[in-house]
Amino acid sequence: MRVKEHSPTKTRKRGDTRQRVLKAAGKLFATHGYAATSISAICNASGVLPSSIYWEFGNKAGILAAVLEDSAERWLDQSTRSVVQAMNERRQSGGDGLDAYFDYMADALAKGPEFLRLMLMVALERRHADPRALEIVRNHRKRSIAAVARVLTALGLEEPGLDEETARDVAALIIFCFDGAFTAAQIDADPRDLRRIFALLRSALVAQLAPLALKRP
Repeated sequence: MRVKEHSPTKTRKRGDTRQRVLKAAGKLFATHGYAATSISAICNASGVLPSSIYWEFGNKAGILAAVLEDSAERWLDQSTRSVVQAMNERRQSGGDGLDAYFDYMADALAKGPEFLRLMLMVALERRHADPRALEIVRNHRKRSIAAVARVLTALGLEEPGLDEETARDVAALIIFCFDGAFTAAQIDADPRDLRRIFALLRSALVAQLAPLALKRP
C-alpha cells in the first residue's frame, strides 16, 4: 500500500497557515483575553477558514496551547541569546555580567513580550483556560528558573560560587521579581525605573549571597 506523501508546496502552505493563525490568535488573546476571543475573531484576523483552524488545532483550547508553546519557545530562545550576548559584551569591556543581565531584562520586560502577557492572561483566567495551557506555563517557568540558575552559577558572584540548590532558589526569587516587574511595566512602562530597581536587587543579592559562597568548604 502506497503512503500518500505531502508535496513540499502543500507542507509549506500548511506551515504558513498555521503561523498566520498563531500570530493572529496570540495578539487577540494577549489584548482581549481568552474568554473574550472567539474562533470567528481569529478567522477574521488570520484570514483562515474555520474548517482549516478546526482541522489544525481542534478547538480554541488547542489554539491557545499552540500559541503558548510557540510564544514560550521564541521568548526563551531570544532572551537566552540576548542575555549571553549582553553579558559577554559587558565582561569584555571590564563590566559586570550580572548588571548586564538585569539591564537586558529591564528593557525586555518594559516592552511587554507576548508570552509574558499571555502567561498573565492564563493566570487571570484560570477557570476558562484549558489545563494544557496551565501546564505549558508551569513547564516554561521551570525552564526559566533553571536557565537563570545556570546564569548565576556561571557568574559565580564570588568564588567558589553558589551551590546548585542555592542558585535554583535565588533564580526562583528573581523570576518572582520579574513577574511583579512585568505587571508594573504594564501600568508604567519605563525601563529606567526597572533598571534602578534591578540594580538594587542585584546589590542585595550579591551582599547576601557572596558571604554564603565564601563560607562553602
